[in-house]
Amino acid sequence: MPLDVKRIWDACGRAFDRFNSSSDSYSEIIERPAIEKLVGRIKGARVLDLGCGAGPYSIWFAECGAQVTGLDLSETMISLAAQKAEERGLRIDLQVADIREPLPFGNAEFDLVFTATALHYVEDLANLFREIGRVMKGSGRFVASVLHPMSTAYFPLPNGEDQREPHYFGELLRSIETPWLGYGEVPDEGRRIVCHHHTTAEYFNALVAAGLRATDLSEPEPPEEYASQNAARFEEAMRVPVYLIFKAEPTKAD
Repeated sequence: MPLDVKRIWDACGRAFDRFNSSSDSYSEIIERPAIEKLVGRIKGARVLDLGCGAGPYSIWFAECGAQVTGLDLSETMISLAAQKAEERGLRIDLQVADIREPLPFGNAEFDLVFTATALHYVEDLANLFREIGRVMKGSGRFVASVLHPMSTAYFPLPNGEDQREPHYFGELLRSIETPWLGYGEVPDEGRRIVCHHHTTAEYFNALVAAGLRATDLSEPEPPEEYASQNAARFEEAMRVPVYLIFKAEPTKAD
């Protein structure tokens, strides 16, 4: 099954943006607080946001005083990010680019390299992480939020059949119906997402191969108050973790 990420996201990007920015969004309720804690102070920093989507984190970084560059494969998503940045009077360098290819930057340019829920579209993690290590300053850091491997283990296999039990090892490709179909008109090509399932060990080993070392790891739980806001989604997030979030830095030579 072909992994045509660009076509999928050009088709479903606007619906996803509405879904992801809703008041009961996992991203806003669970992911963002953990990311803000790991990122820390970034005023004056140069930040690279890989797979920036409609720009929620690029915009936040810019509002915190960072100089931000955001990359995304989808023109739809870059257009949404540019519109939001303009509405807020922010200057963000937004570029259409495929993060599976060599990054279009020189060595040691960024204080922070960041990515949120984009790495399940990347097959060769080690190659991307080497590129991240290359463009990151020696004093820089890499912060990534990924769909938790326990979550993607439940994604159906490419035959499209739903499964009640997780399939953690083996088949890498997964295909799932987009959960934001009710948030706007989505053409047929954007109704299913094909992605890669990566184990926790794959993320760790890719870091090591790239000369990076993990310094923080988080599996954030939904806050208790979320139960009164959306009980079903709260219970779902308590049963299977939604995010695995980690911070890494270059391995210091002895």
